[in-house]
Amino acid sequence: MPLSKLKFNPGINRDRTDLAAMGGWYDGNMVRFRDGYPEKIGGWQAETITPYVGEATKLFVYSIDTGAEIAGLATTKKIYIRAGTTLFDITPIRVTYTTSTTPSTDNCFTTNTTAGTEGQVLVTITGHGAETGDFVTFSGAVAVGGITAVQLNKEFEVTVISDNTFTIQTAGTATSAATGGGTSIVAAFQINIGTEVTVGGYGWSSGTWGRSTWGSAGPDVAPVIGNLRLIFMDNFNNDLIFNLNQSGIIYYWTYSPSFGNRAVALSSLPGAIAVPAGTEKTLFTPSGHLLALGATSYNETSTAGVTISGIASVGTTATVTTGSAHGIAVNDWVYLYGQTPTGYSGTYQVVTVPSTTTFTYTLLSSLGSVTAAGAYQLISYSGGAYDPMLIRFADVNADIGPKPEVWRPDLANSAGFLFVKEGSKIITGANVRQETLIWTDTSLSTLQFLGTAEVFGLQLLSSDTNIMGANAYANVNNNMYWMGTDSFFVYDGRVNVLNCPLLRYVFEDINREQSDLVYGGTNKEFNEVIWFYCSGGATPSTSIDRYVVYNYRDKIWYYGQLNRTTWVDAGISTHPLATSGGYIYTHENGPNNGQPLGAAPVAMDSYIESSFMDIADGEFYMLTKRVIPDVDFTASQTTNPVTGATLVPAVDMSVAVTKFPGAATATTDVAGTTLTRNVVTAASTIDQYTDQVFIRARGRQMSFKISSNTLGTQWQLGDTRVDAKPDGMRG
Repeated sequence: MPLSKLKFNPGINRDRTDLAAMGGWYDGNMVRFRDGYPEKIGGWQAETITPYVGEATKLFVYSIDTGAEIAGLATTKKIYIRAGTTLFDITPIRVTYTTSTTPSTDNCFTTNTTAGTEGQVLVTITGHGAETGDFVTFSGAVAVGGITAVQLNKEFEVTVISDNTFTIQTAGTATSAATGGGTSIVAAFQINIGTEVTVGGYGWSSGTWGRSTWGSAGPDVAPVIGNLRLIFMDNFNNDLIFNLNQSGIIYYWTYSPSFGNRAVALSSLPGAIAVPAGTEKTLFTPSGHLLALGATSYNETSTAGVTISGIASVGTTATVTTGSAHGIAVNDWVYLYGQTPTGYSGTYQVVTVPSTTTFTYTLLSSLGSVTAAGAYQLISYSGGAYDPMLIRFADVNADIGPKPEVWRPDLANSAGFLFVKEGSKIITGANVRQETLIWTDTSLSTLQFLGTAEVFGLQLLSSDTNIMGANAYANVNNNMYWMGTDSFFVYDGRVNVLNCPLLRYVFEDINREQSDLVYGGTNKEFNEVIWFYCSGGATPSTSIDRYVVYNYRDKIWYYGQLNRTTWVDAGISTHPLATSGGYIYTHENGPNNGQPLGAAPVAMDSYIESSFMDIADGEFYMLTKRVIPDVDFTASQTTNPVTGATLVPAVDMSVAVTKFPGAATATTDVAGTTLTRNVVTAASTIDQYTDQVFIRARGRQMSFKISSNTLGTQWQLGDTRVDAKPDGMRG
């Protein structure tokens, strides 16, 4: 009988039964399809030398004006700048306590000699505000109880005992129980850490959005104790802007070639005015406006007028003297009125505070002598209540460009705000084309720059869509793809639902309580959109362990098993970048699973398995006697990266046959789910020199599988042929 080509439809189909998906692929791992043929995906290598702390939730890559590539990396515990293979800690400081603050740090250390805990030190700082896992850096301390100054003056991760005490673990050994450390201790606390997962418990906003009304937790809502801390990033020229989704504070990191500076609150920058005190997410629009999605409202308050004693000026610096202590701090805003010349009057930011009765501000021009008259008011832009449907946007100056520090709306700028009407909470936003998409829990809208007095226009695109999480989207070729709570979507000028033969398989498996972890990305070289998520099942995973891929050129789907918490496509970077377990990995880089810290790579477990096929609707048995393989091993390694020995890249091929579609179990899929197959398998190893394989397998249905789990192997399957013929008939 003539040889027959094994032709399979590209992509994996799991929403049909094994037999109903005849002519296609039913299971796979670490494979993709190129021009309709399956191949092993590229491998990866660890990039960073020193591991990051916490679990990564955001990786943002950009280039500076020198052409160098840097990246912002956010974890549940730290914020980093990655330059080359070095990570620099830029985590903002929440508060700094010294001997002159309230509370004081004087002699705040207490040692102990309890066996096994001699290096542990109790720290007493009343109302410290730290949480277990937070980081604090001490300086200025002297030795106490046998613990040296060098051992105390460094960064520690704290374990909270009470509102006033916590412990740190030093490298020393106490020789006595003592209290001390001196009167020059400086304690710089970093911002509070976040949880690595969403933790169950009851409270406001628990569970997925849309399951109850905003502001209330209905009885069907999954309880939540702690929400995952997400951080969103964008760049302003060489600098980095980011915010935390929970506290909502917007931070600004100024580029420095030494990378030794920490990020600070945007509101602390010179000229910063009315910066939102809280927001869910920030990003720059194509027009250059910095958005705050879900934010505290604009609110301006002022004190009663206070008569000034005098104003003196030198050049453009004006010094105000008050009759009593003013209580003004640097970067506060004051409104002055009644002065002569009138240029001394207006709204100004305080530059310095030389004393309790003086402060300075900068004039627009040198005005000379001033009449000591008039008064001032202290203006506060602390903000109003948080509104989850409010969008605020910073100013863009027509001449100098974006002014991300200016949020006070007035007739002379383009700062302002508007509200989304459909839904109860803004989930996320992203730029596509020349517009910004805004997702709520129930809708999708487009924000477009108008260039008029209204600045922006907001148009509803769909009142019947949703998104799984704040990072569950990916933009490729000006089309936006995202994972909803029960479907996949694309926006290409209009909202469309993607046809997905893995729909039931994915959404019945996903752990919805960890929907905030879902991360979308692209791999343009292979025309792929990829989503990483946590599996569900009887024992739901709280860390990402699955991925699903949409090939937008071929309109096919496939999936696999992999832990990657973030993903950035190649472009600025030579390779796609992803994070996992403390390391940044370069993907599509070699054929192996690269291990961190220089450890030897290991083999990737890659396979593709077809659905069953039969002859004449299964009426006939068929006998398979021979297979003519067509496997390409291009890009494989010929030298073992561990031992240096010569490698002969190979794959395992197996043909499975069964008498009936359903029976006892025999194999499992990538998710560990048992497949209902009663099979007899004939297997053989195939390398580049294999011309044919002789087997003998007889049954009504047959399936075909290619797999590899050896170092250095890269493979692509072509048109394999089989020698199979009808072999008897059953009535």
